[in-house]
Amino acid sequence: MDPDCVFFDSLHPATASWFRERFGRPTEGQGLCLPDITEGRSVLLSSPTGSGKTLAGFLGPIDRLAREHHEGRLRPEGIRCLYVSPLRALAYDIRKNLEEPLAGLGLDGVITIGLRTGDTPASERQKQRRKPPHILVTTPESLAILLPQAGFREALSRCDDVIVDELHAFAENKRGVHLSVSLERLEHLRRRRDPDSPTPAPLCRIGLSATVAPLDTVAAFLGGSGPLPIVHEVATGRRSLIEVLTPLRKHAYPPAGYTASRVVTDMAGIVERNRTTLLFTNTRSGAERITHRLKLALPVLADTIECHHSSLDRDIRQEVEDRLKAGELRAVVCSTSLELGLDIGHIDTVVMISTPKGISRALQRVGRSGHSIDQVSHGVLVATNINDLIECLVCARLAHERRLDPVKILEFAPDVIVQHFMGMAMDGGVTVDEALAIFHGAYPFRHLEREKLERLVDYLEGGGKSLREQYRETFGKIVVRDGAYHIVSKKVERDYLVNIGTIHADGMVRVTLRRRRLGAVEEGFVKGLKTGDVFVLAGRTVKLVESSPTEVIVEDAKGRLPTVPSWNANKMPLASGMARAVAALRTEIDERLHIRGEEPAAIADWLVEEWSISNTNAEAILDHFTTQALISRIPTQHRFLIERYVPDDEEEGERVCFFFHSLIGRSANDALSRILTKRLKDAVGGNALVTLDDYGFLLTVRRFQDLGLADWRGLFSPEEAERNLHTALVDSQLVKWQFSGIAQTGLMIPRNLPGGERSVRQIRWSADLLYQVLAKHEPDHPLLEQAVHEAKHTFLDLERAVAFLREAQAMDWELVEVPAVSPFAFGLYASKIRESLMMESPEEAIERLYREMQRKMGRET
Repeated sequence: MDPDCVFFDSLHPATASWFRERFGRPTEGQGLCLPDITEGRSVLLSSPTGSGKTLAGFLGPIDRLAREHHEGRLRPEGIRCLYVSPLRALAYDIRKNLEEPLAGLGLDGVITIGLRTGDTPASERQKQRRKPPHILVTTPESLAILLPQAGFREALSRCDDVIVDELHAFAENKRGVHLSVSLERLEHLRRRRDPDSPTPAPLCRIGLSATVAPLDTVAAFLGGSGPLPIVHEVATGRRSLIEVLTPLRKHAYPPAGYTASRVVTDMAGIVERNRTTLLFTNTRSGAERITHRLKLALPVLADTIECHHSSLDRDIRQEVEDRLKAGELRAVVCSTSLELGLDIGHIDTVVMISTPKGISRALQRVGRSGHSIDQVSHGVLVATNINDLIECLVCARLAHERRLDPVKILEFAPDVIVQHFMGMAMDGGVTVDEALAIFHGAYPFRHLEREKLERLVDYLEGGGKSLREQYRETFGKIVVRDGAYHIVSKKVERDYLVNIGTIHADGMVRVTLRRRRLGAVEEGFVKGLKTGDVFVLAGRTVKLVESSPTEVIVEDAKGRLPTVPSWNANKMPLASGMARAVAALRTEIDERLHIRGEEPAAIADWLVEEWSISNTNAEAILDHFTTQALISRIPTQHRFLIERYVPDDEEEGERVCFFFHSLIGRSANDALSRILTKRLKDAVGGNALVTLDDYGFLLTVRRFQDLGLADWRGLFSPEEAERNLHTALVDSQLVKWQFSGIAQTGLMIPRNLPGGERSVRQIRWSADLLYQVLAKHEPDHPLLEQAVHEAKHTFLDLERAVAFLREAQAMDWELVEVPAVSPFAFGLYASKIRESLMMESPEEAIERLYREMQRKMGRET
């Protein structure tokens, strides 16, 4: 049967007539999903950006409500459909976009829409409580706040459909874990609405994403206790064209990579050639630097170039979004804040300055251009150094092949259990058995053991065994009444409701210009500022007037150059699939050079043809590899290379540098280097200075720690690796930082009090004190154990590090004494120089080191 006929036959005649007149025919994703959704079956739709996913999700629920209206069965209130968004701004967009189909159906005001986020005014919240809308657009946090409230239980119990948009934004983090339990609590609420009535059909769960894999795992995550959602994948339709650009200048590659000033000329050219350009950087401070440089390079367009990232004030972000959608801006530079499906109008080209370290994220970014099914998405990857150039080639290839990064769903988050058990206790009381059944329905907690839940309940009763005796009234939040757990008091309920969610205070200090909030910068950055310092925020230069622990007051410094470095240096780790592909390319080039003995010109031709790059880029890559081979060896999938280098300028030659070329991504290299430094200290004593990136790590050691190949190989045993890392993490700042966030989510430390936020200083003081108490008196406290676990498996990548230790046993090992820092190690050493306190500037030192390498190779120019 014709799929279009099936689609239209699934709709009420009035809905079908409107859709045919407005759109003609459905997109592939709409045609696949609608028949299932109208029958109440859960679905997961994976479809490119701009292919009508949102309407695919909403059309079934809207048609269900329209059908009830035409048949006289539609109740005037009651939440029948929930739309859950990862972003408040996206929720605003969706609410506005729903007005068109309802108006087209003549049902505006009949089918009601509500918006519930942290920004919803109190008056609107009261209105929703009195007369709940049919469709509620919300966020995971706001849904969790509504679930235990008596005024919303009846309304939520009538919900039939839940749409989870941008599902990939939830699948790998605690917000997704939190949401998965909220959906199970919603199912439980529906089942107990009328115990004497037949059990209602399971929620129709509708998941939408452009870039998520593997689909079967994500479907199980979405489906929870309900039937497994039917997966519909639309792999065709929109084409993505991703080019690779390298601003090559004097050298085959610059000593430390291209700075903002070196790439801005190329960026400015792209902005001038296009109507609207969206530029992505991988850090918020990078977005600020590029925005500032672009405004200087294009003074005529300066007023139409803006910055957008999560540390800017919401009103400023909203203003940028509105101007972008209205076509008033020529360029917006952002970090990750515009990756998701906000309606930002027409974008001609997406520029990514360096790769976003993963294929899914690259496709998500590029999909923001040509935002409709019949347009080509155009992206440009700008390589800032030679390693980045190779990474960009791999990224473009894998993106063309749509080889998405597999999601790694977070499992067993005790702090999330704490929040939801509190919500269940507030919602009429709960027993351990009842709570365990609800948690088991959520995919991340399907294996939750009763004993672990009981330990968390014990913590909620009094703080745990180390705190209960003296501080039960402070930390005790639940009590047993009539055989079930209930919230202790109304005060505890109020405190709970203002602390729901998994986004914790991150040490940011607000910045104010002329009484208007610009955004926020890191607390550590503020501590290093002095009055008169100039820095960049919201794309403008500002000068520090005064600062306090909670606020920085600035004034305009237009035309002034920044006097202090960047205020944020967060870096994304390289995804494992990209790391393997880069290693494979290294191996292929090495084999062509040294095993097959091909001429460099032939290899350059192969690079141009196979990887669709320019001759200039091919020659730059080849020069990089041949130079590496001259001074050292090429690390490959089969060769583990360690380089030993003794700097000429270290004090009395006391330091030795060892470069380990592991190519397993930053998070795994971080774990591996911590294991190795722990073992090195156990073997010969002393500490080592660690510098790391995605491609390997550098240990700077003293002469008595100078080991040979056999000794290093002995330290790379996979045995006891997790135990060694655990020991290395004891009392580390990483674990303390993780504990601070977990203690906030786990309701041990309140982020907020009714009426306002607590200061970062107060939260940090509380976290430090509680950490010391628990580490000394209750090291097995479930929240402290979670902090160590997340340090090893979330912030660090212990699994990949251990896998590499095993793989390395079968590799060929080489320890090469190098006369100068090799090309493949240059980025690591440059990072070490930047992090060191030196009399000369880092740029001068790096240039000097580069000249030294060229001189020792007889290639000085």
